[in-house]
Amino acid sequence: ADGTITGVIGVGQDITELRKVTAEQQRVADDLQRLIESANAPIFGVDVEGKVTEWNRMAAQLSGYPKSETMGKVLVEEFITAEYRKDVAVVLERANLGEETANFEFPLMTKT
Repeated sequence: ADGTITGVIGVGQDITELRKVTAEQQRVADDLQRLIESANAPIFGVDVEGKVTEWNRMAAQLSGYPKSETMGKVLVEEFITAEYRKDVAVVLERANLGEETANFEFPLMTKT
């Protein structure tokens, strides 16, 4: 009770395996990002709200919209022609629910 330290208790945990797993996850994520960017097809990603989260080099090249102008915008409202908006919205909703969707082609609006 006089403030004198009489002992110390320490707890340690080996995080070597955690670091290995984390490094492997990052390597896989980096490989996937390189694959998306180098693909010869337009690839985009959207979140559950339909906002663009990914826009690869070919999507930019074909649409004329650079990635910086698409991120965070609602794909269906901003980049899909009016006649396809409803169908694309349904496909994206199903995909977000984890349902398998058939290949579905639709035009992207172009900047020019």
